[in-house]
Amino acid sequence: MKKWYCILLLLVLYTITTKELLSNSDYENYQEITIHEGKFLTNFSKKEYETYYKKVKKRKFSGWNIHKVTENAGVSYKAETVFSYYNDGTTPIEYTYEYEKKESSNINITSTGSISISASGTIKKFKGGLDTSLKLTYEDKSSLSEKETWKIKLQVDPGTMANLYTYGEGKISNGVAARYLFWILVDKGGYEIFTVTTQYYRLEKVQI
Repeated sequence: MKKWYCILLLLVLYTITTKELLSNSDYENYQEITIHEGKFLTNFSKKEYETYYKKVKKRKFSGWNIHKVTENAGVSYKAETVFSYYNDGTTPIEYTYEYEKKESSNINITSTGSISISASGTIKKFKGGLDTSLKLTYEDKSSLSEKETWKIKLQVDPGTMANLYTYGEGKISNGVAARYLFWILVDKGGYEIFTVTTQYYRLEKVQI
């Protein structure tokens, strides 16, 4: 009887943990982002997933099987427009802008399938021990910068627009993974790690 209870418990566990989850990447909301080699996880086709999943289908007593697709591919991005001022008049305009730089994580993770993510403050982590299997560490990646407030004073000439953008560069690593417990598949999906390496602000003046 106990044997049947154990089997039933495992079937329930399998049903709960293999439900489909949506991709949850913050950087998908960037104005522009370009990967210089390989693909983003969100651009994997169904056929590619099927091919990659074959690499992690070998069952094991416990733990993750991982297949890396992209590793440390270069990325450039424009995260947001901080402000945009234009002058359609005939005389220069003086602007003063006060900006508070937000605290943010410089490592961002994404998952698809039933691989789930937990969040604590600005730090996100893969659940189920995938972080350990991928050898991810967060101790030195918790914060991109401390909060700071600064002012910008500028002159916008007639017929021009002044734009302040957030630009940056980073690295992308992604692939697929499958977790087994007692030789039963309990989680399967894609993972992606985006690490910011540099971030800066660019002020541009353009004709309108």
